Amino acid sequence: MSSRRSAILAAICLVFIFALYHVSNVPGSASTAVVEQETAEKAITSTLTTEKEKTPLSRPTSEKETSSTEVLSPEVLTYFDQVFSADKPKAYDFPALKAACEQTKWAEDEVYLQCGGMSAGLTSIMSQIKVCLKMAVETGTSIILPSMPLRDSKDLQNFNFMNGDAYLTYEEWFDASHLMEQIGHYCPKMKILHPIQLDGQGASGVAVKNKWSIDLGKAPGFKVFSSYFWAGRPFKAFFEQQYTDLEGMASLSPDRDETKKGITVISIASSFLLFRITDDPTGQDLRLWNDLGQLIRFRDAPRKIISKLLPLMERPFYGVHFRAENDTIWSSPENQLKLDLEALDTAWAKYGTPNGQKPLVYLACGDQDQVEMFATAGKAKGWDVTHKWKLAQGNAEVLKMINDLAFDFQGAVDMGIMVKSHFFLGIQGSAFSSTVGNARDVTGRYRGSSFTVYDDGNARTHLFNDGDARYGDASSLAPPKLKLKCLSMVPVEGEVVSVERPKLKWVAQVESKLDLKVVWAQYLESGENLYAAFVDRHSDEHRLRFELLLERQKLVVDTKAGYTAGSDVGEKGKV
Repeated sequence: MSSRRSAILAAICLVFIFALYHVSNVPGSASTAVVEQETAEKAITSTLTTEKEKTPLSRPTSEKETSSTEVLSPEVLTYFDQVFSADKPKAYDFPALKAACEQTKWAEDEVYLQCGGMSAGLTSIMSQIKVCLKMAVETGTSIILPSMPLRDSKDLQNFNFMNGDAYLTYEEWFDASHLMEQIGHYCPKMKILHPIQLDGQGASGVAVKNKWSIDLGKAPGFKVFSSYFWAGRPFKAFFEQQYTDLEGMASLSPDRDETKKGITVISIASSFLLFRITDDPTGQDLRLWNDLGQLIRFRDAPRKIISKLLPLMERPFYGVHFRAENDTIWSSPENQLKLDLEALDTAWAKYGTPNGQKPLVYLACGDQDQVEMFATAGKAKGWDVTHKWKLAQGNAEVLKMINDLAFDFQGAVDMGIMVKSHFFLGIQGSAFSSTVGNARDVTGRYRGSSFTVYDDGNARTHLFNDGDARYGDASSLAPPKLKLKCLSMVPVEGEVVSVERPKLKWVAQVESKLDLKVVWAQYLESGENLYAAFVDRHSDEHRLRFELLLERQKLVVDTKAGYTAGSDVGEKGKV
């Protein structure tokens, strides 16, 4: 009896061992990889999963043997498809947007937000559009498609605030049909109007009953360029209080016309960094923010160029944002070059194959002279460097398409290619670099350098801290450029502020034109225009405040108070 039992146990063991051998058989690994590849590709169009459900793809053993599709997470590829694909993007169900819209109490009256104050470079404008959309979703209001000025492609510090001809409506910046189609499907209670439709203009004109404005400066403690609203201090509560006050004032107006019909348009500044997205412990705000980003799809030209350039790079490539254009505020091109080449070597040492062929380096830079400098230095270090103009040399049509684009839309081409790179290097203080870094992470937020974090989720990204990029080591110090940033508000026309310090003298003057106000400063020794800053046109505060950054020190000039303050206090400003 015992021998029979032993025989049965032996047979079971043999079956078990055979099964283990079968499922782990090495020759079957190729077919398994094909199944996993197909599963990953299908996941591109699936709903965003929670962080617990995400399993990062395993690290490849060789850069040469992998494509960016295999390296990057499905969520990143979904973002690329929605924003940059040449053809119509695959279906995506915008789960966070849909949930937020279903939870929102929508206004009974027809209330539309008309967001203003959107300006600066391409990725900054993209962020401000997301702010506008989030304000609308949170408050249950509709929107008027915004208009934004396109900055001067030759003088990047000229944001064209006072040039009415430079203002382009949304459909001239991005694919408006994509936005309207997705909003109509997943947030159907939000209506979208073109500004030309207001006041009954055009065949589909809409009558306007009320034109009101809300000043963000009335929020207690609010500061421009500082994140303010979050789940614990919702924008909705502030908006509803302001709206109630506006209704009350309108009801007391002697000019009120009770018979007038139409929509209510609320003008409001779509302030950069308005929301503290990551402070929501549930993660709902971040998921919504990521979905809003996938509504902003580029127009046909940059998408088509990207589709033509990517196949021309026949081996893996590392992307570098070389921020060396004439408006750079971080460091000299030479210092950035040194740090970038060191970081490329670090990335190759960590992710490359010993004695294997190095990846290409794709350079995102709008200055062709600086590009050539980088290419020459890179070659001396064993790196083959390419860029959009070089890749397009063999195709006159594509090269013309690139050169016909304004500077910021050329940046859209670089952005799409950076998202697809095997490794990305950038600068945290740059909106372009930060946008790419966020887009490459499965969470939608840059989690830290892939050189140091335990698990980068296959983001493969390193963003230099501003100080690292600006100063480097003592041997590569470049004279720091001054940065003038307008913090607030609406100044008095013709007002002049001057401040004198040792080796420093600058003047800021305010002018008014086309209902826009602009501020600039000059470093008087060189006559160089340092920075142009937009002043919030919707603010009621009549003061002007600047933050001047010089050699890691801060000087604040307040024209209302008439004194200077900061970490280097000690001198009176002449006001």
